[in-house]
Amino acid sequence: MSKKKRKKDPSSNTPADVEITTTAAAETADSTSESKEHTERAEPTLSKKERKAAEKAEKAAQKSAKAEKSKKASKSAKVEKAKTSGKSEKSGSSGETSSADHSAQAPAMPKFKHLRKKKLTSGKGATPREVGESLVALFNAGKADEAEKTWYHRKIESIEGDGSVFDGLKGVAEKSAWWCSENKIIAAKAEGPFVCSTGFTVIFTMTVERTDGTRMEFREAGVYTVEKGRIVREQFMF
Repeated sequence: MSKKKRKKDPSSNTPADVEITTTAAAETADSTSESKEHTERAEPTLSKKERKAAEKAEKAAQKSAKAEKSKKASKSAKVEKAKTSGKSEKSGSSGETSSADHSAQAPAMPKFKHLRKKKLTSGKGATPREVGESLVALFNAGKADEAEKTWYHRKIESIEGDGSVFDGLKGVAEKSAWWCSENKIIAAKAEGPFVCSTGFTVIFTMTVERTDGTRMEFREAGVYTVEKGRIVREQFMF
């Protein structure tokens, strides 16, 4: 006859069993409490001043890491740009490079004895390239007057090929009024600008009809000097 294993009823525990169980639970609780207290004691309590200093140091470290990352990205971009600019771009079948890439492709200059340390500049404001591109666009759109109003300095010098000098905006307006009374523009085109650090040059090709009915086509170069975003001098060369 097989004997069945009887399950022990928890309610049948003796007083001694209950006491042992209670004691073990109390020891476990004490051990957990001591461990937590030990951990709390291990973490030093920072003063308000020390916390601020720690936060400040952490922010400085983050800022330094961000600056380093930006520096690396900038360096990488410069290297990529140098690689790109090193490649010659051919214009048509002539093999000529564009004027925008000329400075990038020019070889590095050696150290000269008589070279000024400070380079020439047009100063603050619109750059010579910005002024020149706007002037060419306005002229080709038939808005030469708007170009003068936008970019000419009120004390501009306008110099003609024969050495005549017209002073200020009033002088330019007086010259233009006379020229337009003598010539009717049939076609006009501006090419450029050809830029330097202090100004730019534009090539004008024009076909005009004189008052006597004769037509004439001519080309001239206008050399413009820019200071602080304004044209302070124009000089025409035939």
